Amino acid sequence: MDHADPKHPVAAPDSALAIFKVFLRFGARGFGGPAAQIAELDAEFVERRQWISSARFRRALAVYQLLPGPEAHELCCYLGAVRGGRWGSVAAGLGFMLPGLALMLVACFGYASLDLASAPVAGAMAAMQLAAAALIVRAAWRLTRPILASSTALIAAMAVSCAIAMWCFAPAGEVAGASEVASEVEVAGATSAATTATNAPALFGHGLTAGLVTFGGAYTAIPYVATVATGADGWMTRGELLDAVAIASVLPAPLVIFGTFVGFRGAGLAGALAFTAGIFLPAFAFTLIGFGAIERLLAWTPARRVLDIAGAVAVGLILGAAFHIVWEPVRGATQASAQFGRATPMVFLALIIAVFTWRTRLAVPAIIVGSGLAGAAFGVMAR
Repeated sequence: MDHADPKHPVAAPDSALAIFKVFLRFGARGFGGPAAQIAELDAEFVERRQWISSARFRRALAVYQLLPGPEAHELCCYLGAVRGGRWGSVAAGLGFMLPGLALMLVACFGYASLDLASAPVAGAMAAMQLAAAALIVRAAWRLTRPILASSTALIAAMAVSCAIAMWCFAPAGEVAGASEVASEVEVAGATSAATTATNAPALFGHGLTAGLVTFGGAYTAIPYVATVATGADGWMTRGELLDAVAIASVLPAPLVIFGTFVGFRGAGLAGALAFTAGIFLPAFAFTLIGFGAIERLLAWTPARRVLDIAGAVAVGLILGAAFHIVWEPVRGATQASAQFGRATPMVFLALIIAVFTWRTRLAVPAIIVGSGLAGAAFGVMAR
């Protein structure tokens, strides 16, 4: 029963299979990272399908912001539970993550034979990074717009938390172990030095630990993963870890899908699945175990004002962290500037116009794929 949202009466529960199909389609177009994915969840399940209200969505986001795990994935599990109970929660979470998991596994198998430093591949990656950044800008606007139309207190809470996050969050390229990581080897030019150095059970444990330290976003898990995977007893180079994050950032998946790559470098396919299971397990478990408690919290009137403010704070934190992700490729700290030079801001502006004006269901994958093809062609011509 939807205690927290009387204006949205509860429909008959959907089957787990129906929910799985809905989120599988949603996951296949979930490009742009957590900010974009959360905004798309709002657009799809609040505005279009009207499963819950906008206020309840923001309150649920506030609750999950306080818990470890990828918020977009946890919100999918929550929406699935609202619509189909605990099996609906599992179906939604699996549907959302499977497209990205499949694509990351393809990337894992192709990584050794792909020359990431070649002109077409580097151009494609650079263009797709700019496209992902443009999607984040659109997502930021979608998340901010409802709060700007609300009270001054919520606007102030969002602004303050955004400023704090902009100051605290390190740029994406420096999180994995500070600037010395990037200085060891470029993201696009790392060479493989990994061996089968561990086993699937150990990788599951490492993934579970990483999943339990992802407070405030997937980037917070990278320091731990860097320590165990690239340290003295590790099984991959730091350059490979940066490659994993770069690939994950342009896939339709939660950013923590980089863990699939980490597991694969440790123990092949079994390691990839084990690390993935571990890093996603907390995101499933919190909703499966605590859905009733979350619903009671959302329905408790005294908590609503606190959760409204916490929701605004959560949006501000997302905006602040997203700022660095957007700014890095535009200002030239990543390979985008090396590929497009002074034209980088103009390319970025064109992509922003495209993501704001092209509103069909296929717009996001078309823009990502089209950017990759155009970037590859540019890389070949610019040699």
